[in-house]
Amino acid sequence: MKFNFRGLAFKQSVWILIGVTIAFAMTFGVIRSQIKQGIYNLVVQKGEEISEANVTFIDKLFNTGRKIGDDIAENLGKREMTKAEMDEFLLQSLGNARRILPQVIAVVVAFEPGMGPETKNGEFMRLARYVNDATVLVTGANYQDKEWYASTKDGGTSRWQEPFIGEFVHEPIAVYTIPIIRRDKKGEDVLVGVLAVDMSIDFLKNTIASIPVSDSGYAMILSSKSTIVAHPKSVDLGGDENNLVVEKVKTENGEDFDRVTQKAEHGLFRGFVGDSDLSAIYYTTIKSNNWIFMVVWPMQKFLEDQSSFVRLIGVFILGGYILILIFVLIISYRISHPLRQLAKAVDKFGHGNFDAELPVVKGHDEIALLASAFSGMQASIKENIKTQKSLGRIERELDFARNIQLAMLPENEVEENCNDDRHELAPFMLPAKEVGGDFYDFFKIDNDHLCVVIGDVSGKGVPASLFMMVSRIILRTMMKNLKSVEKTFNSTNFALARRNKLNMFVTVWMGVVDLRTGHVEFASAGHNPPAIRHADGSVEFVKSKSGLVMAAMEDVRYQTQTCELLPGDTLFLYTDGVTEATNSNDELFGDARLLDTLAKSKDLATTDICKFVKNEIDSFVNGAPQFDDITMMGVKYIGNDEPVWERYEKTIDVGIEGQGELKTFVEGILTPMDGLAKVQMQNAWERYEKIVDVIPENQDILTAFVEGILAPMEGSVKSQMQINIAIDEIYSNIVKFSGATKVTLIVEVRKATLTAKLTFIDNGAPYDPLKSKDPDITLPAEEREIGGLGIFIVKKTMDSVCYRRNGDCNELAITKAL
Repeated sequence: MKFNFRGLAFKQSVWILIGVTIAFAMTFGVIRSQIKQGIYNLVVQKGEEISEANVTFIDKLFNTGRKIGDDIAENLGKREMTKAEMDEFLLQSLGNARRILPQVIAVVVAFEPGMGPETKNGEFMRLARYVNDATVLVTGANYQDKEWYASTKDGGTSRWQEPFIGEFVHEPIAVYTIPIIRRDKKGEDVLVGVLAVDMSIDFLKNTIASIPVSDSGYAMILSSKSTIVAHPKSVDLGGDENNLVVEKVKTENGEDFDRVTQKAEHGLFRGFVGDSDLSAIYYTTIKSNNWIFMVVWPMQKFLEDQSSFVRLIGVFILGGYILILIFVLIISYRISHPLRQLAKAVDKFGHGNFDAELPVVKGHDEIALLASAFSGMQASIKENIKTQKSLGRIERELDFARNIQLAMLPENEVEENCNDDRHELAPFMLPAKEVGGDFYDFFKIDNDHLCVVIGDVSGKGVPASLFMMVSRIILRTMMKNLKSVEKTFNSTNFALARRNKLNMFVTVWMGVVDLRTGHVEFASAGHNPPAIRHADGSVEFVKSKSGLVMAAMEDVRYQTQTCELLPGDTLFLYTDGVTEATNSNDELFGDARLLDTLAKSKDLATTDICKFVKNEIDSFVNGAPQFDDITMMGVKYIGNDEPVWERYEKTIDVGIEGQGELKTFVEGILTPMDGLAKVQMQNAWERYEKIVDVIPENQDILTAFVEGILAPMEGSVKSQMQINIAIDEIYSNIVKFSGATKVTLIVEVRKATLTAKLTFIDNGAPYDPLKSKDPDITLPAEEREIGGLGIFIVKKTMDSVCYRRNGDCNELAITKAL
């Protein structure tokens, strides 16, 4: 690497190196042999002096607490007590303990289940606590999983617990726990419970805060698990004294402090207390509870405060830094002037003035290169701003186009008013870019035929999205007018290919599902065959022959194909973005994996199938970028229990002059039928319709309307009465509970079989009366639940009762042989 002797780095390095060398060459030889050993000996000496008296004092207190706990536990193990005797014993023990050691603020006894005084089963815990100059008794519970109880019980030995803030003693405490051992009748030692002596450790904070430590040092106490128990700075900073400090102590190389204490009971090391700076730390182990007493001196402050070294070092450092300062000033002067000019220009850049004049810097050092780089950056920024403005506008327009595209597609069946209880439908679409070429559509051709469409335009982006919107509109318009898949495909292909100057094309699959039978008529223009997930869990692709893609040629002719859906079958439509999703190894998701995924989704609802497939695709590609749109749609055929009729409808005014019109209508339908069938159907279904407002008074109007139609058929009086009762019950339910405003009653009669069918259509809230539980008519009347009897009577007296939700209306049909 060629070194630039005229560069800024060389000039700065030389001048600073000269100053540092002169300053520290004079000081290094004097302090080298003194500072290391001197500081170590001084710290050890001071640590021993401070620790000796305080550790002895603290050790004595905790040994006293240990002795008090051992004596109380021994007395508890000698004899069993009643509850009253136990309370007396605890109060007396606490009083005696406080006379010996005022830091004892509670005595707790907790027994094993069934071992407590007068307790045959369950827990027994009592606590004698000193609070507000008085001694009180408290009953505790749920102590079996507490650390202080469980560790003593499992270990079988007495111990000092980690300090904590108690449930009943709301201040930091140190707890000494002792197992209570009692001899059973066999002479064996049995654990009957645990005794705990609670000592307040609040006094340790004051004790620590009052210890004078020179050189900005301080003392502190750690628990056996190296958690800070007493720290003067928590008091100095005004913190909440009820909160224990949980910072850890670590050595200079990051080692946990508890490893250091395993090597020796006392010693000196360099380390950190929490987030503080590096410190010199002298520690001594408090033998009674294995806590640690520490004396901490911040290293920097300690060095500064050691007068013997500060005076010696100060003289030399001061002289050296004066020299360094001189050299730095010289260097700064030579560098700062052009840099200040550059800074002013950059500040103008920051405020949006990209035409600010840059200083001319001569030479070949880094400052000259920086000035040249700023000049180039100025030109680049101005050019990039122009580019970003154009990109921002394009991005906003693409986002707007995406919203328009998605808004054109129906989100659910409610939007298209094609939802009913004979099928379920759920779409899914995820464009690979801002806008895409995939699309789907669904709508009803009539009440019994549902049309579903899925397509994929060649290419991506805005051109594909525009071609997609045109294709969807033409397909929908043609299908609603022609009502034939084959004719719709032929007409749509001709319309798209006729003016296809950009040579784009679209693959389409369209099917018409007969919601009465599950029969599907479909056609395919180069699209992936859909899959069927059968009700029994098996999955297969629909057998079909795919025609040429749409818009490729004007004179292409497509053929209608068919398949059958059974109740519970789900038709799954998709684009090639599903099967051609690619992972990082260039593997495709593929047809086989799609079938396996659909098979695994057999227990999912229709609304969740597409989401499940998308999740499986995401797991497969594992973050690999995708370049094709993903579009899916699930259509579940449910069907119903009504018999399938070929239905022809003719509405006339009720009058003699309409008879000939009906006869001509029926003969036109029956003419293709042969002999006997034609005779049997000569008097086919005649249809009459009545629309009334939903008010109680109109019930009589509907009853009279039906009687006028059925009377000429000379049916039985019993059948007529049962039909009148059914009208009464059904219409009353609509008036009272549906919230409907209009009711249409359609009466259809078949004279050849003396059969009548009454269909009640209301625009009320969705309600299926057939799902109501039948009343128990074996019970006395006063014990039956109110309601449900009317519908029960209708179901029992009519030959058939059927309900379905058709769009926004309820349809309840009853059939009766006269």
